[in-house]
Amino acid sequence: MSQESKKIDYKSSVVTKKSCSITIDVEVSADIAAKEIEAAYGLIQKQAKIDGFRHGKAPISVVKEKFSKEAKDRAVENVVKATVFDALTKENFTPIDFPVVDEFDYELGQVFKYRFSAECHPVVEIKDYKEIPVKKEIFKVTDKSLAQSLDALRDRNAKLVPSKTGVVKEDSFVSVDYDAFDKDGNAIPSINAKNHLLDLGSQDTVKGFQKALKGAKIGDEEDAKVEYPADYPNKTLAGKTVTFKTKVVEIKEKELPELNDDFAKDLGAENLEDLKKKVTEAVEAEEKRRQDIDVEKQVMDYLLSKNKFDVPKTLVDGQKQTLVERMAQYMKNQGAPQEYINKQAELGDKKFEEEAERTVRLSYILNAIYAKENLTVTDADFETAKQKMKDENPQRAAAVDKYFAEKKENIGISIKEEKLFKFLLDNAKIKEEVKDMPLKKD
Repeated sequence: MSQESKKIDYKSSVVTKKSCSITIDVEVSADIAAKEIEAAYGLIQKQAKIDGFRHGKAPISVVKEKFSKEAKDRAVENVVKATVFDALTKENFTPIDFPVVDEFDYELGQVFKYRFSAECHPVVEIKDYKEIPVKKEIFKVTDKSLAQSLDALRDRNAKLVPSKTGVVKEDSFVSVDYDAFDKDGNAIPSINAKNHLLDLGSQDTVKGFQKALKGAKIGDEEDAKVEYPADYPNKTLAGKTVTFKTKVVEIKEKELPELNDDFAKDLGAENLEDLKKKVTEAVEAEEKRRQDIDVEKQVMDYLLSKNKFDVPKTLVDGQKQTLVERMAQYMKNQGAPQEYINKQAELGDKKFEEEAERTVRLSYILNAIYAKENLTVTDADFETAKQKMKDENPQRAAAVDKYFAEKKENIGISIKEEKLFKFLLDNAKIKEEVKDMPLKKD
């Protein structure tokens, strides 16, 4: 008889039972536990290699002397395997993963007791997923917003030229040499630079430099005092007040290109009117993406607010770990030290927990809607998606075929999400409000 089908007499009692979790106490008599120990010794005797005895022929007394702990561990494992799932079946509880033994109490010759916990998928009775109220703001491109977009385009293509006034202004680009000193006037050897370019108009530029250099001229020496927070990523500067002794090397300012046909051609357009058309289309496409994201968030928030239920903690913990690892990898790529990354993970623990619970619960809600409405992903859906990708990449048809063959499961999930979201929007109560595109100053 296989171990999986072996039956053991035991007693079980439910300690706690919730919508998607259960804790059970199990008790096995001393006699049955002893039989399992003896059976374990018998198997070990057949397998053990002991000096002075032929393989599998060592006396049981010697086996018991040398392998008592291993026999106990094997017996415990066998008892748990033979009782844990049967105990769950008695309670009509289907676990999503192998149960976890929380408490354990067993000595040779005694009653064997253990407590275990398990989790199951929640029963989701989905509601209020039709006629979801959605407010859709549609921002249309105006002459003023187009002009602002074109100005931004000119700014991104500006040249840096020597300052006409020779005086540092709040939006100047300044090249400086600097050395850093602590509050006691001691030099910080690793913090210095030659001909370092500062964009004083950028929000990323430290205010201490902006204040110290404004009004300076080439050759001027100025002190910029900066107070760094304790959690600043660069540990050499973290928590310190640092004085940067700077010398202005060069002052530059932006020179914007003229908004004309030549500028448009430099950017790949036929003329200025064609550039305006392309910019308008790009802004409208970006605006549609913003609308889609906003509408999706409204729909998801509504579903979450109307469908509240407990979800398995193990799934939430797994999702939380994914979020933390994603954040850590991003910070690591930005050059942040591990100590700083660990601190941010600790500070964001509650936020990660809430986001993970939201993600897990939302997946149950969406899957419940998908099943209830009998939505399916068909072969025709795959072919439509494949043809769309080929139309967008006419020179890579073979690559598209290979991609769909290798990533069919992931593509299916994407198609499923698209169909589900389309269903939700088709059944939503959408109120559109058309507005002028807000300007940057607004």
